[in-house]
Amino acid sequence: MRASARLLLLPLLASMTLGAAEGLRNPFWPKGYEGERTPISAEVRKKPKPKPKPQAPKVDAKAAAAEKAAKEAAAKKDAAAKEAAAREAAAKVAAAKEAAAKAAAEKAAQEAAAKAEAERKREITPEEWKKAKKSLKFSNPAVVKTQDGQVRATISINGNIYGDGDYMSTTLDGVRFTWRVRWGDGGQKLRLEHVRARRVK
Repeated sequence: MRASARLLLLPLLASMTLGAAEGLRNPFWPKGYEGERTPISAEVRKKPKPKPKPQAPKVDAKAAAAEKAAKEAAAKKDAAAKEAAAREAAAKVAAAKEAAAKAAAEKAAQEAAAKAEAERKREITPEEWKKAKKSLKFSNPAVVKTQDGQVRATISINGNIYGDGDYMSTTLDGVRFTWRVRWGDGGQKLRLEHVRARRVK
């Protein structure tokens, strides 16, 4: 029985050996085509050497410190120059404003002085005399005959008593008006004569 089993295993082993000898075959190849065989070289490929990394340039510590100090000094100098320029510009603007304000004040003073001078030189009109006379308050007129037969008349104007020939004054709208009191018709008629008018402001 053992002999017969061996006989059965021989063809199977032969076919397996043949398949191993033939190697793996593409099943889509036609029968009889074995393909192209490429010999494998036993030479070991050399790995390419890596390119050397560029070395960083050596830095001189003293030179670097000197360069940094020079840059800082230049920056400080530039900042100081800008600050000085800003202060100078601000001073110029302030001076210009002050000069403009001074010129405006001088112009306003000159205009006010010219206006006051023109007003001072302006002649007092009859309408102003009439307006001033209307502002007077008259009261308590009195007529007295003396022992020698003369008639004396008095009247209160703005709270003061005035007789014939007296001067009275009042101020209206910056003008000092002065009249002379005159009585006529035996103390029955009052008249105020214009004496002068002058500006007091």
